[in-house]
Parts: sequence; C-alpha cells; structure tokens
Amino acid sequence: MTTDKEALFAKFLDYLHSEQSEQSEQAPQPYLGEEPNTNSFDTYQMVAEWTALRHEVKQQSKLLLKSQDTLQQALEVNAKDKEQFQIRLEETQKQALSQFEQQQEKLLKDLLGILDALDRACTYWKGELETLSVASAPKDVPQKSLWEKFGAWFFGSERQSEVSKETPTSESLSEIITSNQEGVELIRRSLLEILRQRRVIPITCIGKAFDSQKMYAIGREQKADVTDNTVIQEVVRGYLWGDIVLREAQVIVATQETNSLKT
Repeated sequence: MTTDKEALFAKFLDYLHSEQSEQSEQAPQPYLGEEPNTNSFDTYQMVAEWTALRHEVKQQSKLLLKSQDTLQQALEVNAKDKEQFQIRLEETQKQALSQFEQQQEKLLKDLLGILDALDRACTYWKGELETLSVASAPKDVPQKSLWEKFGAWFFGSERQSEVSKETPTSESLSEIITSNQEGVELIRRSLLEILRQRRVIPITCIGKAFDSQKMYAIGREQKADVTDNTVIQEVVRGYLWGDIVLREAQVIVATQETNSLKT
C-alpha cells in the first residue's frame, strides 16, 4: 500500500512522461539559430535534485527553528538579568539614600547641640547685662559733714574717691558684654539660617495645645486661668526636619487638676 506522498510522486512522474511524449509527437518547429539539445533534459535527475533541495530546505528549516529557540532563550535570560540588575540597582539606591539620610540626621542633631549652647550663651549675656544695669544704677549718697570733708581732703581719700568715680568701669564692662552678646547672636542667627535652608525649623510650643507627636511633657503645673493641656513653658526647644520630628520639644503643660497626670 503506497502512501499519499508516493502516490503524488507517481502522478508527477506520469505527468512528466505524458508531457514528454506529447512533445515528441508534435512536429518540430524550425529554429532560427542553433537547435537545442533535446537529450539534455533528464527527468530523474530533476526529481533527484528537487528531492535533495527539499531535504536541504528541511534541514535549513530545522536549523532556523533551533536558532530561533536559542535566540528566544537568550532574550529571556537577558530580560531576567536586566530585571534582577534593576532590582539590585534600586535596592542599592535605597540603601545609599537611607545611609545618607541617617548621616545627615546625625549631623543636624549635632548642630542642634551647638545651637543650644549658643542659646544658653545669649541668655547668659542677657542676664549679665541686666545684673550690671541694676548694679550700676545711681544710688543716694549721704552728705558728709564739714569735718568729714576736711579729714578726707587732708588724708587724700577724697581725691582717690573722685578718681574712682571718674573711672568708667561699669560702662566699659557693659560694652564688652554687649559686644560678646551681639557676636554670639550673629553666630546663632547664621546657624539658624543654615538649618532653615536644610528645612530644619523650630517647633512653636508656647500657648499651643500639647501634641504628643512633637512634644514631650516633662512636667505639669496647675493653672486656673489657662486651658488644660496647654504648653506654658518650653524647657528644650524642638525642631522639625521637613515632616520628620528631628527632636521633640520638652515642655511643661498646664493642668487644672491638683493631682499629677501621666505625661
């Protein structure tokens, strides 16, 4: 029993034989040039060449399919490698950003310590100026008698008293303290401006309602004329870094109850 391919091939051979016999029965046409060689056409050779060509096409098709599969696998591997590289790159960027933010946060907190020292220095010099102004205020001096003035003139104490009065000790000291205060205040304002440029701003507390997210109550004080849970004193100033609480404000809040409450 022949297969379909063999039957088709047999029909093809019959067709070639029939065409060849018809051409042989027809009268040959005259040629203007050289007469072609009719014996050069070989049917079996053509079929063999066709079969070999078909086999070659099949082999090339298999090689092409194999190359396509290899290329597809290489593309899939490349896509996976690219995806993994992108994931590793994002993780590395996140780690670098997190490390940078941690270092920046530590630096800003260190700067806050310096700012606290400058605040204390400004408060100290301000207190010194107030103390000096009170001490240098003019006082009522009792009038001396004639004999006391004569004795002071005779022993030379009056002259020394006048010289001591002419010495501008209080004014010179006041100028020195004022100069120191202005220098510290200038440094403090410069540091505040640097922090502000980096989105670090102080937390406003006095007169505000207590906020547990930004503040830490270190004590409570009974105040009848102040709304309950209102900040009445700022012990340590707090700061915000953008939306992040860089340092909580330590405050004292008002309460209308006599017993202490949990902070």
